[in-house]
Amino acid sequence: MKTSLLLLFFVILTKLSYSQQVKEIIDYQYFRDDESYYAFELFKSPSSKNDALMLNFTLNSACKKIDKIYIQAGAKQVKLRFKIRGDVVSSDNPDLRFYPIIFSSKDLEEKEVGCEAIIIFKMDNGLTYTLPFNKCI
Repeated sequence: MKTSLLLLFFVILTKLSYSQQVKEIIDYQYFRDDESYYAFELFKSPSSKNDALMLNFTLNSACKKIDKIYIQAGAKQVKLRFKIRGDVVSSDNPDLRFYPIIFSSKDLEEKEVGCEAIIIFKMDNGLTYTLPFNKCI
């Protein structure tokens, strides 16, 4: 009986642990050439608020922080209000730098940004990185 209860406990614990790690990926885009690589992954986490979207921006350039993020759809350009998450994103490539970001999807919905747009990351060193952006599931 004790073995059955212990086994049931570990099965439930494993299932709960796995469900906390699952994330719903909405969009992933990257750019790579001989010298540079940058990418982002847009996702929702089941443990976050309903309207919170998370974005992991990856870059192989020496930058300390992201100054501004813009979403541009046609002639309309929206400055995205974002916060840096406390998550640690790691890789086996020491050249890559990660910037975990969280923002509200309501900001994009209120500004009526369509599904097809571009995202522009402006870094502290003055460089900008542009990628296609699709926030619609």
